[in-house]
Amino acid sequence: MTRASAIQLVLAAVLMHAASAARADPLRLRADALGGTQSPAGLIVLEADGKASATTNAEAIVWAANDSADVLVIALRARTADGRIGGKVGRFVASLGALRPVQIDGASGRMRLPHSFDVEAIGGVPVPPAPSFGHSISERAWDWVAGGRIARRFGDYGSVGIAMLEQRDDARLATREVGVDAGIALTKRHDVATRVAYDLANPGLADAYASLIRRGGGVRAEVYAGYRAASHLLPATSLFTVLGDTPSSRGGMQISGKLAPRLELGSDMGLRGAADELGVLLVLRARLALDDKFASAITGELRRDGVGEDAWTGARGAARIALSHSLTASTELELVVPDRDRMRGAVWPWALAALAYQRGPWQAAAAIEASASAQYAHRVDVLVSMMRMWGQP
Repeated sequence: MTRASAIQLVLAAVLMHAASAARADPLRLRADALGGTQSPAGLIVLEADGKASATTNAEAIVWAANDSADVLVIALRARTADGRIGGKVGRFVASLGALRPVQIDGASGRMRLPHSFDVEAIGGVPVPPAPSFGHSISERAWDWVAGGRIARRFGDYGSVGIAMLEQRDDARLATREVGVDAGIALTKRHDVATRVAYDLANPGLADAYASLIRRGGGVRAEVYAGYRAASHLLPATSLFTVLGDTPSSRGGMQISGKLAPRLELGSDMGLRGAADELGVLLVLRARLALDDKFASAITGELRRDGVGEDAWTGARGAARIALSHSLTASTELELVVPDRDRMRGAVWPWALAALAYQRGPWQAAAAIEASASAQYAHRVDVLVSMMRMWGQP
């Protein structure tokens, strides 16, 4: 998938590491990847922070850009009251452990078995690069994707899983991957996590990541190392992600904690290697809550990233305000100063404004995004999302 895409796919499993940073956000962007190499196909999901207590829900997401509108997600999800069996049918993004996510028209299911085993399976037709229900069945008759994962849980200490996925385009092998993922709590304060994905169709390492986490005294520290090939890139959800996610090796340390009850600070310090070159990765973040529940907050970030001629410096500011009548508004602005402007100007801006609504079983959100970068002199995208829940466990 080209990094020119400004709006990309949803998949929480791929960004488990980022999920902890967003846990208190009533309105958040969940950016998840759709693996691919050519045309962009994906989205950002804006959702209200409702607890998923319902046993059934339906979701629809539409992305409008360049005078067209595409249905990116339209799915029905259901699970048993005890959570042991669940499934999904429709158009959605499917993920299996360490493997790259795929957007499909199909179904997925998960079941908890005796002796702490879990099994998952997905199957369906891959969504074309420009997602739309306008593609006829005959055009996609010989396109399919199928995969499964089995995992073993170890009480409250973690789990280990192995997964495999195969995708066919016009009956020809497009992707075949196997992946292993594991997360183990060594002690009450120390966790270790790792994932590895190997490409069997084009033999080689596709993705690898390992981290050691320590918590204590209100501070979280993580030492990490990883590698990601082009097939596993996380597509753009902003200029920071589109520029920062490149085929490369990476290692460093992240530290975060509260300096005051309403003030959180964080940093990421490391090195990135690509094409036999090394670049510095330096990130400084701050978040100030405007209330005790962090329903309203202001966030700031400074970043230095990139390798060689693709190095850049950026700043981000964001605000989220809880309004009356079950509404939440948010806005975000990024400014990137590239070391090489690529004939697109000395400063590249990216901005997002969003409004979310949650009342009872209904959730809805809308956002408008505008940007300029090395790929586009200007670009505007609109996203609308709606969800409805039924039943209580």
